[in-house]
Amino acid sequence: MQKRILLVDDESALRRSLSIGLNQFGYDVEPCENGMSALNKLEMYQKNKVNLDVVVLDIQLPDINGKKLGRIIRNKYPDTSMFYITGYADKLDLAEIDDLQIDGLLEKPFSVDDFAGKIQGILDAKPHLQHPQPEEKEEAQTVAAYAMIQVQDQADFFNVYKKLYFMENVLYCDAVRGDVDIFLLLQAGSAEECHEVFDSIVHPIPEIKDATFMPVSVPVLNENIKDIINAAGIAMFDDMPGMNKLRDNKKSVCSYVMVDIDREKLEDIYPVLRLTENVLYCDYIAGLNSLVLMVYGTQFSEIDKIIGNSIVPLDGVLKVKEYPIINIFEM
Repeated sequence: MQKRILLVDDESALRRSLSIGLNQFGYDVEPCENGMSALNKLEMYQKNKVNLDVVVLDIQLPDINGKKLGRIIRNKYPDTSMFYITGYADKLDLAEIDDLQIDGLLEKPFSVDDFAGKIQGILDAKPHLQHPQPEEKEEAQTVAAYAMIQVQDQADFFNVYKKLYFMENVLYCDAVRGDVDIFLLLQAGSAEECHEVFDSIVHPIPEIKDATFMPVSVPVLNENIKDIINAAGIAMFDDMPGMNKLRDNKKSVCSYVMVDIDREKLEDIYPVLRLTENVLYCDYIAGLNSLVLMVYGTQFSEIDKIIGNSIVPLDGVLKVKEYPIINIFEM
């Protein structure tokens, strides 16, 4: 299971660099700019029964003393590892720090590699704890993951496509234009099963040049945001029963759209995209801080306008890439 880290620091540049760096090491990082933001996020975690593995906490915060905040967090999450960072190590009361029973302390500045190594060392030293699983919710009916496939240049593309298309656990197999050749949508009873399908069946195909596994995660959102989306008549995290009909409609075209986002803007961006006209669904890929959208239109120029007018300008959108779906029989 992907490890979740709460990162609390008031320096935006540091939050961003650490978030990106830790994402590359496979961690799911939730950045917070101050103590109140962290407490609000913790409340949402507890309501949704989301586990938290490590809290990275700056001792000097603009609103709440970091040491006091650490005690509050330790009380709410007694099994969570606490790691402090500071630019004022020479002013610390070491006896007070010892009383906090922290798992690590690092003085700024430091490299992301060194920091990630410290975090991994903490996690490796912890006894394995069985985290409580989130309560079953109607919206979380299946576990899904995407796979982006690049096919060898000299390979028989149609043959590779057929192999993937008829595999068990493959819900959709789409040939696309762009720097990848095929998008797969996998579904299974668990995240582990999705990964097993990818590792043992998809990735070993000899004609595949490269493949990227992207597990879909359920974003932890404020209940008010969920209510807004549901009130608009769009069920959260459903299977989009009308999607097959639309995708089979000869008068419509579809594109996968990868949207890289600033994690701190997720709660602002996600509901807007879920409610954007012509967006069939919007899936969150936690480890990459990305959203995968399915966007449709009467022609690809219409999709381009939706991307340019409704997606790119959103505050917090860092990068957008479109992968138009092509009819395999028209290649």
